[in-house]
Amino acid sequence: MIWKILMFSFLLASCQKAQDPQKELWIYTSMYKDTIADLTIELGKAFPGVTINWYQAGSEEIAARANGEIMAGGIRADLLISSDRFWYEELARSNMLEAYRPQNAEKVPEYLKHSEGFYTAVSMPVMVLTYNKEAVPNPPKTYKEMTEAKWKDKFTTGSPLSSGTNFTTMVMMKKHYGWDYIKGLKNNHVISQGGNSAVIRRVQTLERPVGWVLLEDLLRLQGKDDRLGIIYPEDGVVTHANIMAIAKRPLDRALAKKVADWMLSDAGQKAMLRSFMYATVDGQPAPKGAPELNTLKAFPWSAEFINEVTEQRIDIKDEYTEIMFQ
Repeated sequence: MIWKILMFSFLLASCQKAQDPQKELWIYTSMYKDTIADLTIELGKAFPGVTINWYQAGSEEIAARANGEIMAGGIRADLLISSDRFWYEELARSNMLEAYRPQNAEKVPEYLKHSEGFYTAVSMPVMVLTYNKEAVPNPPKTYKEMTEAKWKDKFTTGSPLSSGTNFTTMVMMKKHYGWDYIKGLKNNHVISQGGNSAVIRRVQTLERPVGWVLLEDLLRLQGKDDRLGIIYPEDGVVTHANIMAIAKRPLDRALAKKVADWMLSDAGQKAMLRSFMYATVDGQPAPKGAPELNTLKAFPWSAEFINEVTEQRIDIKDEYTEIMFQ
């Protein structure tokens, strides 16, 4: 009789434990640390009693860590939020993501979400040009002209091999101007290293007085460094997407879905605006200091472009490496 009581107590405790709501959530993200600090406070208000853990790194590091965990038997992340959209396409095709359409996803433009609900963009970084006003009296007007001889030894980008936004910008340039554009940058001695903060430093120090960089990095420096000018290229800005997806795990996904809902709520979208990124849910204003997105010319996205880059991603990186480092 005693062993039956003990067994019943064990089973009851096990069932109660299995039914306990998840109280800990892991988010892997390439968003900046100040954005994470803001989100931690706001999520703490929205989800009291829940511990939010963050792993913050560049998009390529996020992908490497997550892919390694998947190969080792299971990913630790509940939510993934980073800027390499093509990696998310790979995950979706490999059945590694949970299909879910968060609340307000219907207010997000179609080109910023997966057709089957495997991911949705929570914010839109925008790549523009910047220059040091003290050294460049006649700044460039387009991305295309950066291969011209007058910009030799003057231009910098982040590395498309380590930064998701820089990779996307590079492949957008390659699509519209061909590999000759990348070769032209190489001939002009472009420095393509590090992330967007490294580009800012090189422009500030005049190591390279012109660069392509995320608008949010420049808006953060409003009133702090008036040497940095913003150029919205006439051939188009490059729009990006901080993609949010729920990783497939053998756990109840209720909490992950609620946090995904919050990210597209008014509170979540305002957090993106405070970090100087454009919101993805219709009806939100532009970030402080930025023009309305619909007033800017932008390079177009298409399903064909996404599919082409997803399928050729490794080959594109190999070709880029061969051109830049041969």
